[in-house]
Amino acid sequence: MIAIDKSPLQGSNETTGVTREARLYAVRELLLRAGVPVEELLTWKITVGPQWTEIRVASDPPKHLRFRADSFRNWDEVLGAQFSVVRASWMHPPDPHVGDLVPDFIIPFTRLSFGDRRPLFHQVASDCVECGVDLPLTALLTLSRFEELGAGQRDDHGRFVSSSSVAGRHGYLGRPIVDEYGLAVEQALNQLLPNRPPAQRKLRVKLSHDVDRVGIPCSLRATVGHTLKRRTPSATFRDFVASFTGEDPIYLALVSRIAGASLERDLDSAFYWKSSLPGPYDSGYDPRHPKIRRVIDWLSERGIENGIHPGYETFGNLPRLSSEVRRLREVVNNDKIGGRQHFLRWRPESWTEWEACGLAYDSTVGFADEIGFRAGTCIPYRPWIFSLNRQADLLEIPLIVMDCTPVVYMRLSLAEGLAAVLRCVERCRLVGGVFTLLWHNTTLLEPAYGNLYDLLLDHLAGADRFNWKAVLEGTR
Repeated sequence: MIAIDKSPLQGSNETTGVTREARLYAVRELLLRAGVPVEELLTWKITVGPQWTEIRVASDPPKHLRFRADSFRNWDEVLGAQFSVVRASWMHPPDPHVGDLVPDFIIPFTRLSFGDRRPLFHQVASDCVECGVDLPLTALLTLSRFEELGAGQRDDHGRFVSSSSVAGRHGYLGRPIVDEYGLAVEQALNQLLPNRPPAQRKLRVKLSHDVDRVGIPCSLRATVGHTLKRRTPSATFRDFVASFTGEDPIYLALVSRIAGASLERDLDSAFYWKSSLPGPYDSGYDPRHPKIRRVIDWLSERGIENGIHPGYETFGNLPRLSSEVRRLREVVNNDKIGGRQHFLRWRPESWTEWEACGLAYDSTVGFADEIGFRAGTCIPYRPWIFSLNRQADLLEIPLIVMDCTPVVYMRLSLAEGLAAVLRCVERCRLVGGVFTLLWHNTTLLEPAYGNLYDLLLDHLAGADRFNWKAVLEGTR
C-alpha cells in the first residue's frame, strides 16, 4: 500500500464523501498518468490534510508535490454554481505538438478563478511544487462520473445525454482532461527531479463489436431490407439460402469478415454476444445455436475475445443481468469476460451490478450521441464507488467512438467523419491511452459508411495491442 498519514482531519471535507481513501485513489490515478511506475509509487508517502494533499517523493533530499484541498458543505455545491470550470496554463511551454493538442488545462468542479490562466503548477521552494486547484477532486469526480448520480437530462432510453454533462456544456468532451493532467504532473515532477526519465507513452487499440443481430431466427423484414434499403440483393439471397442449409446468414458471416480485417492488420478485436429474450430493442437470438456457437469457437481458436452484450432490459435489473451472463459463460466457456451494455444504457451504479456478476471489465462509458471522452480519460482504470468507499473490482475501458454516433454517421461527409475520429486517436496517442472503437457487424452492409471501417483500420494498423488482463491484474 502507499503510505498515508492517518492523523485526524480537523475541518476536513470528509463528511461530504471525499474520504482519505478517495483522495489517495485520485492522487494515485494522477501519478500513474504522469508515468510514475507502480513500484516507484509504492515508495512515496501521501499525506491527506484539511488544506493540502501532499506527496513526499522518495529522493535525497526528499521533494514535495502538493495539491490544494477544497472544502465545501455538501455535494450540491460541487455540481452547482459555486464551482466553476476554469483553464490553467503549463508550468513551462511544452513541445509544439503537445501544445497544439493541449494548449491549456480544463478544470471543472473548482472554486478558483483562473481569469489570467495562471500555471496549474508553480514552484514555491527548491524542494516543493504546488498545484493551486484541487486537482485530485476534479479527477475523482470526472472518473467516477459523479455528476451522473444526480439529476440530468436523460433520453427515452434512460441514458444520460452528452449535453447534460459538464464537458458537453463547456465544449471539452473531445479532450481526455484527466489524462492531460498527467502530462502536467509529469512536468511538475521533472521540475523537482530534473533527471527523471521521460514517461513512455504508446497508443493502444481495442476494436470491439456489439453483435446485436446475427440473422437467427430469420427476419423477413431484415432480409428483404438488404435489397430495398441496403441495396445488397446478394445478402437477401444468402439469408434465404441459410434458412435451409448450413450456410451462415449474412450478419453472422460478417462477424468472421470483420474479425479477419483486424487479424490481417495484427489488431486486437473483441465480439460481445447477446443472450437476451426477444423484445422491442432486442433481436433475441440464442448464442447456443449451433451456427452461432461455431463462429464463437472459430474466434476463440484464433485468440479473439468473446464477451457479453447484455440485453436492453438488464439496465438496472441485476437478476436479469446475472441470468444472461451465466448463459453466455456456458457458451464461451470462460468466466473471465467483459463486455458492454446494449444501447449504451449505463449509469454509475452499473459498475457494482457488473461487479456482482463477476465480470472482468465494462466498456460502456461513452455517449451514444457524441464521440469523445465521457469519463475524461482513455486510460483503462478501476472506477471509484462512492457508496462503498473503494475502487471497483473490475476495469473500465472507456468507449471513445461508436459507428452509429451522429458525428460519424449522419452529420459529416466520409472524409469529415474520418477526420473527427482520427482527432480522438491522436489525443489517445499523446497520453498513451487506449483508443476503443465500437463497430457493429451489421454496419458493414450500410451504404452510408462506405469503406470507413477499412480506412480506420489502415490508420490504426501497427498500434500496440491492448492486454486488458494484464492491466486488470496490475491495478489490484
